[in-house]
Amino acid sequence: MIVLPVLLTELLTEVGEQRATTLSLDFAERAVDLQAELLTPDMREACSEYVAAAREALRLGRANDRLVRAHEDFFEVGWRTSGHSDVTHVLESAVRLACQDMLIEAGAMNRAGRTNPSPQYIAKTAQSAVGRWHAERAGEDADRREADRRARWEEARWQVQHVIATEPAPGGGARL
Repeated sequence: MIVLPVLLTELLTEVGEQRATTLSLDFAERAVDLQAELLTPDMREACSEYVAAAREALRLGRANDRLVRAHEDFFEVGWRTSGHSDVTHVLESAVRLACQDMLIEAGAMNRAGRTNPSPQYIAKTAQSAVGRWHAERAGEDADRREADRRARWEEARWQVQHVIATEPAPGGGARL
């Protein structure tokens, strides 16, 4: 039997650090998108901008004004409207993985609050968030634990497929 979470952990260990960071943003963004109905419109916008700014900062190799603003806006909107933390935690963790050092250097984040999320943590947290979301929406007659388990499995499957589908060819060649 293939155990998808184990396979995913192995794949994330094999890809380079930059690639694992990008994949983590993909996993988090998908988890938030799947649960978007739970977010207020301003929180959805803040999440979208936060991940877009993180991707731009990664391309630049440094924090820019867009990332600093997106970071501030993400937390301001979160404080203004409670109830988002379960949905947005995975996104915050992925942006931390991608841009924490940049944000510390830019003075937007305190070094004392530094955390060390891993791509494997982001993947597992995204699976958990999606599983809980599906379990909460399962019909009255449904086994919620089974709904959670199946949704986690399907999310892990998507993550594995995403890693494989987006992996560049050996030697840096283009995919066919």
